[in-house]
Amino acid sequence: MANEKGRHAAHAAGTSPKAKVSRRAAAGEGEGISTIRSGQGARVTTRKNAAEAADRARRNAEKRYFKRHPEAKASDVGPERSGKNVVLLVIASILVLAIVFVIGSCVTGLVFSSNDGSSDQPEQTLKLTEQEQQLVDQQLSHDVGQERADVGGSVSFGGDSYALSQQDDGTWALACTSSSGSSSTLFLIEGTPVALLRSSDTLLIPENRGEAWDVVCYVIDGHSGAGYVTTADGSLAGGAGEAVGAELDGTTLRVTDADGATHDVSLV
Repeated sequence: MANEKGRHAAHAAGTSPKAKVSRRAAAGEGEGISTIRSGQGARVTTRKNAAEAADRARRNAEKRYFKRHPEAKASDVGPERSGKNVVLLVIASILVLAIVFVIGSCVTGLVFSSNDGSSDQPEQTLKLTEQEQQLVDQQLSHDVGQERADVGGSVSFGGDSYALSQQDDGTWALACTSSSGSSSTLFLIEGTPVALLRSSDTLLIPENRGEAWDVVCYVIDGHSGAGYVTTADGSLAGGAGEAVGAELDGTTLRVTDADGATHDVSLV
């Protein structure tokens, strides 16, 4: 009983206010838990500041990680950009865009100018004077008409002159003298010509060959040489005897022979 009373007494003594104060004082001298006073930064996490607390925790974690692994922080850091470097980059970008715009404009101008063939020069239109227009009209009216010339004479078309010409060996040919003055032989005539006639752009030459006559024809600026006029059935147009004269009557060539008979040759 004496021992049990002694333990109760000791327990009572250990839990007395003085004992508690002495234990707190002893704990304050070591690394025990200390009380945080107002203004020292303690903050309770709530729903309103949960995001801020998470960011703070993330930054603290990064600081601790980079403190333990400084090589990771060194490899992640890029070159420092100053305000001067940023300005230079902006100026360089503007210059590049300006150069690209100028080059694009030049290429576009060249492409469109070569495609449409247009130029800045005003289009010039040639206008004939009244006198020149009259000469042109007269030439056109003449060319669509008809002409006749005896051997030794000439007819004209488009400003060029056509005539029968006898060669040194006695044969005959049709010659052309251009408006510039140059002369050339178009073709030779096998017989003896009677006359030279023109109906629009077609030249007609009745000729005697032996005891018969026929008609040579030639289209000016045509795609073939001289030929002969034929009838509807494809036979050679002409007749027996000697032709002594010829004239045009519309689309008909009328040939007169030595007996005074006339022969009509259709030209259509």
